[in-house]
Amino acid sequence: MPFAQNIVVKTIVHRIKETFMRFRYYQFSFFRKNKQQLYIAVFDEKRTGFGLADRLKGIISLYAFCKIKNIPFRCAFTFPFDLSLFFEPNQYDWQLKDGEKSLFSSDVRVLIVQGEGNGRRLLWLNTKKQVHAYLNRDYLPLYEKKFNVSFDWGELFQELFKPTEKLNARINVHLERINSNYIACVFRFQSLLGDFKEYHFPTLSSGGQQTLMDTCMETLCLLRGKHHLPILVTSDSSKFLSYVSGLENIFPVSGKVVHLDCTHDAPEEVYMKSFVDWMLLSKADKIYNVVSGKMYPSAFPLYAAKINNVPFERIVV
Repeated sequence: MPFAQNIVVKTIVHRIKETFMRFRYYQFSFFRKNKQQLYIAVFDEKRTGFGLADRLKGIISLYAFCKIKNIPFRCAFTFPFDLSLFFEPNQYDWQLKDGEKSLFSSDVRVLIVQGEGNGRRLLWLNTKKQVHAYLNRDYLPLYEKKFNVSFDWGELFQELFKPTEKLNARINVHLERINSNYIACVFRFQSLLGDFKEYHFPTLSSGGQQTLMDTCMETLCLLRGKHHLPILVTSDSSKFLSYVSGLENIFPVSGKVVHLDCTHDAPEEVYMKSFVDWMLLSKADKIYNVVSGKMYPSAFPLYAAKINNVPFERIVV
């Protein structure tokens, strides 16, 4: 199916899902008014939300829109974990208070179709209502064209979030271990090495897995020789992290990773790993995303780099 046609189909599907959600989860009343106008970025069990980076892109997009329109913003990220386990408000209090969320005369929007079309749907929302939005895209470039405003993604992120004490403690363990400036390398294998199942992505044969890990390790060693700095290594594959753990001046962030849409019952420690990776990447001198074969060119390191404007480069081997 052509790309444009596919987007139209997905948009229609999401419109149908929105209507279904209104009838199933929301109570309509034309004679009641919300206690307070709010735009709420929602991530709950009612809709899939893609990966962590996608969800954070959606949060920042809605927050920026609220700043433009001078609308109060909240985030209700409760599934498959509560975001407040890892991030707490920094300069802006995004956490929902008791009684703020209303089911009366509210609007629900599923804005997770790729492309600017859904960003424009944001602009059409009824700003008199309380809007509960499921979204996972970066619409800051659209706002710049539409409203002639320029936002720095990292500044918006830091206005909203700071690590919790528990997350900070985990981050500091790795910073003390490295005890130096460092660069970072990110390897996103999805299901290729058989660590976990993600959507419909394939798993390589044992020989294919070994070849791919060897290729990635060689690239890692080349970067170590180029920069003469310690290298922080993050990956969604614990198998690969173990494989490179004995290399000199290489610091893998060990631990299991799962995809948020595919695993909903993992221990808190498993979800913690993604946040530790995210914040450690944001503190690097430079971030590389290494991609070979069917590996995924991840947005996760790209947006982690935006937090502190860290140079980012994607290497295709």
